Amino acid sequence: MNRNFTGSLEIKIGDWLIILCCLLLIPMAWVMTTHQPGATTAIEITADDKTPVIYSVTNNHSVKVTGELGQSVIEIRDGKVRFSDSPCNSKVCILSGWHQHSGDHIICLPNKVGITLLSQNELFDGINF
Repeated sequence: MNRNFTGSLEIKIGDWLIILCCLLLIPMAWVMTTHQPGATTAIEITADDKTPVIYSVTNNHSVKVTGELGQSVIEIRDGKVRFSDSPCNSKVCILSGWHQHSGDHIICLPNKVGITLLSQNELFDGINF
């Protein structure tokens, strides 16, 4: 059996189209996966089935919210938000730390207090289509 290759290695139009598509799709995929959502401009706090209240994150302050178990303290500083105190036992909400990306949710389930970070330019997340 003869295994010598004697064909030509010239690149055809179809080959150039595949190379061009790859060169265009790779940077587009990188931009789409690394693009961050809009900056957080406000937070929406929901407590114990009450009407949600919206607060700006431009000023540094603390908000006291009464939930089912008692009072939770939400701290807003430098555009970031966190639970600084809560009457729940596990303190998972406090341990989650600072949040700054729009679309994030911080929830204290036992106390029924939830925070949603909002933006002027809401973007879809990776699972929406």
